[in-house]
Amino acid sequence: MNDTEINSENAPENTGAESKVYIPKTREYYAKLSDYEGPLDILLHFVQEDELNIYDIPIHKITSDFLGYIDYMQSLDIELAGEFLLMASELMKIKARMLLPRKIDEDTNEIEEDPRMVLVRKLLEYKRFKDASEKIDHMVHEAAKQFARGYNKQDPREFSDGEEIDYSLKNLTILNLIKAYKSVLLGIRPKTVHPIEPLDFTPETQRDILLDIVHREGRIEFKKLMKMFETKLEIICSFLAMLQLALEGFLELVVEPKDLSEFYVQTKDNQLITGQEL
Repeated sequence: MNDTEINSENAPENTGAESKVYIPKTREYYAKLSDYEGPLDILLHFVQEDELNIYDIPIHKITSDFLGYIDYMQSLDIELAGEFLLMASELMKIKARMLLPRKIDEDTNEIEEDPRMVLVRKLLEYKRFKDASEKIDHMVHEAAKQFARGYNKQDPREFSDGEEIDYSLKNLTILNLIKAYKSVLLGIRPKTVHPIEPLDFTPETQRDILLDIVHREGRIEFKKLMKMFETKLEIICSFLAMLQLALEGFLELVVEPKDLSEFYVQTKDNQLITGQEL
């Protein structure tokens, strides 16, 4: 006798002497079966529970298990959806076709497809979607354990000393309202805002200014030149513009022989060059 082939005391009476009802083994198992989502879910469970090869399903065994499930559920007066009965008929049809020799196509000389392959494809597709669903559920469960940056577990309506305000309307006064408003403000963490202002100076805007200064001075000490600018940004942009002008040959940087730590800025060959000549 197959492990799942046992007589059921709860199954409907059957007068056939050899008739047996195929049902699951334990009552704990019965309770779980009622939670399955459909016939494919049950069949997939049978395959995985008995570690069957899904590509070579023993159709006799899995049909017996499935019919046993239906018999048991009907014995409990549990109404089954039509899809369960449809699957039962499909299994019986496949079981019957397995008893017949498979036909050979005269044109291609190929043997008729295994009758079980239709069921195999359905089970594989169902398993793929079920695995994906379980993976998504797991991801949602893991995401619920995480908190986004800036999450504040403490209720901002509480005072810093832990005292909580009574917000019920029955004792509401203007003082309580002000007190509540103040506590909310204290619980809000200020956000640091970094304003982005447009740049007033760029190396390009400082080119003409530098050339104009050197044009007037003829020759000017570097430190004196930089002191003409007020902000750090203005000094940085002017310094970059000076280097670019020197690289292009419009300005020269001359070191003082007596003091190598000092250098001067002048027009090339000490000629007067304006921005209009660039």
